[in-house]
Amino acid sequence: MSDPTVPGEAEAVVRWPGVPEETNDPAVDRALGFLAGIPDAPVADHVDIYAAVHDSLLEALDAEPALPPAAPRETSLNPEGTS
Repeated sequence: MSDPTVPGEAEAVVRWPGVPEETNDPAVDRALGFLAGIPDAPVADHVDIYAAVHDSLLEALDAEPALPPAAPRETSLNPEGTS
C-alpha cells in the first residue's frame, strides 16, 4: 500500500512470471502446476504452496525411473485443473 505522505510513492505492481512450459515429465509438470495458484493466493499461503512444489519435486527426484510414479501425497493444495 502506498503512503500518501511520501512524494512519488505509487502502488506496487506485481509482475508474475508466465506459466512454466511443460517439461514432458508428468511428475515435474504436476509439481509446477502448484505455482498457478500463487498470484491469487494470500501472501501468508505462499510458503505452503512453495513447500508443496518442493515436496512434489523431491518425490519426482526420489522416484525410480523404471518404476511407475508413486501416488501423490495428500495435500490441501491442488495444482490448477485438478480437484
